[in-house]
Amino acid sequence: MMLTMLSITQLLLLPQAAAFLINNHHHHHLCIFHNSLPWSPPAVLTRATSTSDDPNIHQIHQLLMDKKQQLLNDPTKLTEQSPLSIVPADNDLRDTLLTTEQRVYETLLSSRLDLPFLNRAMVAPSEIEGAGRGLFAAEDIKEGDVITCYPGDALLCELPSTEDDAEGQGRGEGDSSFDFDDDETEAVDEVVLWGQHVPKGDRWDDDTVFDGSDSNPPLTSYAVTTNDVYSVMGHPSLDDNPAYIGHFANDGAGHLAYEMPDSPRNIEASLELGLDTESGDFGVEDNIAAYVLKSFDVANAMHQPLDNDEFHMVTVAIRDIKKGEEILVTYGPDYWISDYAGHVADVEDDS
Repeated sequence: MMLTMLSITQLLLLPQAAAFLINNHHHHHLCIFHNSLPWSPPAVLTRATSTSDDPNIHQIHQLLMDKKQQLLNDPTKLTEQSPLSIVPADNDLRDTLLTTEQRVYETLLSSRLDLPFLNRAMVAPSEIEGAGRGLFAAEDIKEGDVITCYPGDALLCELPSTEDDAEGQGRGEGDSSFDFDDDETEAVDEVVLWGQHVPKGDRWDDDTVFDGSDSNPPLTSYAVTTNDVYSVMGHPSLDDNPAYIGHFANDGAGHLAYEMPDSPRNIEASLELGLDTESGDFGVEDNIAAYVLKSFDVANAMHQPLDNDEFHMVTVAIRDIKKGEEILVTYGPDYWISDYAGHVADVEDDS
């Protein structure tokens, strides 16, 4: 489930706050912050600096426009390249709902273009304790430049529910209408669509996508929200193309998320940020403030749509980055709350 920022300020980052989510555990999203916190995040993290001076932006945009036109002109190619669910019934439902333009959008969002000129990053062991792999600059990168793309190896897509919900808002028999821009008036199901470039052996079943396995975290832990209908998910096994490795960027303050408010590392972070740790009221709200502000402080990049068409997600530098520096983004507190809830739920299931 997606948490609003207002609900996060109430749930906060205490382990017991995750109890709210355990029975509703579903999936995680990395998202761009909206200004509903009791303080204003830096404007640079609401939207990255303009990338109009980066020639790579124009090249990627032109390649997307060329492919869009090809798909519109060639229905056979569109069918061959459209992302698909591993559940045939989901594909049948989409066949009745999607327009050609919507199919083209899905195809572009889930494609990996040939971008040999985008070679600014690499995957290596993270410098953050316990984070696994991370994303690093392979060259000096200027503020506002595109570092890499965030791949849509799989898309998380909302479709009208095949069953009526409690208020009868599901899609009834014979009703082929669905407003993709108004998900408040329809009951929806989430469907996983795999890009055609993903080998069939690497396409996970829905249980593994949402819940993970013994060897892999949920694929939804790599999800970035694109709009109200779609999220993109990068596959952890697809790590050898420097043009599409945005999903390996870590949150530089994520280690604070599992800590209690009075833990030494949270106290240290709070002191660095000038928060009052001496007052008797220091607690969960200060904890979330410490996490968010620390994450903003160390982030040097963010994920965002390439342009207003939202045909591709990219990772953009929000300050100058030196060669060899780890590329860090802000996941947001909702990610860590749901991640902790999933961890607790898994432990309870195993007990």
